[in-house]
Amino acid sequence: MICFDSGENRFNFRVAGVAINNGKILLHKTVKDDFWALPGGRNELLEFTKDTIVREMREELNEEVTIDRLLWVVENFFEFDNKKYHEISFCYLMKFDEESSILDQKEGFLGVEEDVKLIFQWFDIADIDNIIVYPTFIKDKIKALSNNIEHIMHIGD
Repeated sequence: MICFDSGENRFNFRVAGVAINNGKILLHKTVKDDFWALPGGRNELLEFTKDTIVREMREELNEEVTIDRLLWVVENFFEFDNKKYHEISFCYLMKFDEESSILDQKEGFLGVEEDVKLIFQWFDIADIDNIIVYPTFIKDKIKALSNNIEHIMHIGD
């Protein structure tokens, strides 16, 4: 995984997937977190970023996804777990197979990242302002996806 620490600072290379189905977006969190985020994970050395999100969905949900297109390249600076993060993210629009049971989930459902339990849940995009989502730019960007790749520089959450 491309992640390293330098003192109190951490560099992280993350790849996330944006799955939209019937006006809902798929988000996830760990059991201990009080916020939601886009599903995904860290890129491996010598791995294309689009392959990272396919691998992560296979590992976390035992599901296959197809990549539609790259949405955002994100430079994100934030603090979490007593570390200052410098995170680079590639965020892709992804789709689950039409027959996937994931698309029919009405409540939260579990996934696994190594030995960490993850909770996945579909949220109405129209109600996204009512939940805690990090990074916060997602709330605005998800309401009107651009047809172009966007470079986002975000400081904060």
